[in-house]
Parts: sequence; structure tokens; C-alpha cells
Amino acid sequence: MIRTVDSPPTPMPSPEDVVRLWPLSRRGSAGDRVVALLLAVDGPDALGYPLGTRNQRLLLVHRSLVGRPVQAHVLCPACGTDNEFVLPVEDVTGLPRADADAVAHLVVGDAESAFRLPLLADLTAVAGRSPSDGLRALASRTCLDEAPRLSQDDLDRLVDAWEALDPAGSLRVGLSCAECGHAVAADADPADFVARDLDVLVDGLMREVDVIAGGYGWSEEAILALPAPRRRRYVELITGGHAPACRAAVVR
Repeated sequence: MIRTVDSPPTPMPSPEDVVRLWPLSRRGSAGDRVVALLLAVDGPDALGYPLGTRNQRLLLVHRSLVGRPVQAHVLCPACGTDNEFVLPVEDVTGLPRADADAVAHLVVGDAESAFRLPLLADLTAVAGRSPSDGLRALASRTCLDEAPRLSQDDLDRLVDAWEALDPAGSLRVGLSCAECGHAVAADADPADFVARDLDVLVDGLMREVDVIAGGYGWSEEAILALPAPRRRRYVELITGGHAPACRAAVVR
């Protein structure tokens, strides 16, 4: 039985934690990699997070570790212009946290069926399926009654009911195209930009470790324990002021 939790723990991983815990292989999906991080940081309770709680937790981790706005891009469907926007992190993290025990009620035909909110364990179980197959599998896993036969319209209504119970579970930003003014709705999955920015962060830290370890022979643990300004100063002393290059990630 999945243990559900109403809120994530408040402690944030340090950059040193992330170097140890972040999956270094880039072969897995962003969703799989952030789940692995949450399990390593928060333990098995993370499997009981609704999607909105996962999103809020990831955005708080991103803010704590990366410390810069979350920038993303979306193509205008009318003219193809690449529009940049900033995800309103404070607005998302300030949304009401979903009750992991919340239930959505859906009338199908002449009967009403109850569906609990999908949890991270459910989302992980259906990962890799097509959106349609994954949604049907989620409906089947979360139905508290005998699962009814659902049409596409029924599934759409179920998604709407889930989103009403878990407002941070679906992140959509509305903007106007900078070129033609067309209204654009941008859907954002925090897993994508958190994974990319953590890749950049970890790469930068490992470059610093490589430089300092090569210069002084210190261990990775000792180097990562240094305050960031001191670590960067040691890198400058060794390299003559040329710090290892590290570019910002952009989410598309």
C-alpha cells in the first residue's frame, strides 16, 4: 500500500548532496532522474506525493540550489517565433498543497465513480507509455470502485477534476507572442528545467573538484565541504583566474 503524505519535508539538499545523489547518466528521462533525486533526499515518502507536491518540491529545490529565475521557451503556433518566458515560481509554490487523500468524483453513464489523486508511485508506474495509454492506466490504478469504461471525454473530465484538486499539478503559462501578438499557452514540466539546471550545477562543481584535486590532492569530500566562494578562489589561484566554463541551461 502506498503511504501518502500531505507535505514534503522542508530541508533542502546542499550542492554537495546533489553531487552525491544526482543521477549522472543523461540517458534516463528528466522525470525518472528527478524521482531518483527525491527518493534519495526525501526517502520513500516521495512516492506518496501528488504531482503538484512533486512540482512544488522541485521548484523549491531549484530555487535553493540554482538561485536564478526559471527561464523556458515556447514556439508560437501562429508564426513560429521562439518566445522566452519566466516561470512564476513564487505563484506555483504558493498554491494550496494538494491533499494526498483527495478524491475526484466522476459521473459515467448512470453511475458515479471515485478516483483518488494520482501519486508519484502511480506516475512512475505508467512512465514511458503514450499519453492516452498512460492516462487510461492512471484512471484504472486510481479508481476506488470497479473501473468503468471511460471515453476520451470522460478522461478529459477526470483530468479537469484532478487539476481542480491539485492546482500545482498542471503548470500552464499564458503569454502573447512577441512577434505577432498571438495568445500562446505554454505548458511547463518542472522536471525538464530542474534536470537540466542540476546537470549544469553538478558539471560545474565536478570541474571545480577536478581542478582543486589536481592542484592540491584534496579529496572530493573535503573540496565540496568548502564554502563556494573559497572553492572558486582556489580554482582561480590554480588556473590563474580562468574558472572552468559553465553555461546556463535553457529549457525548450
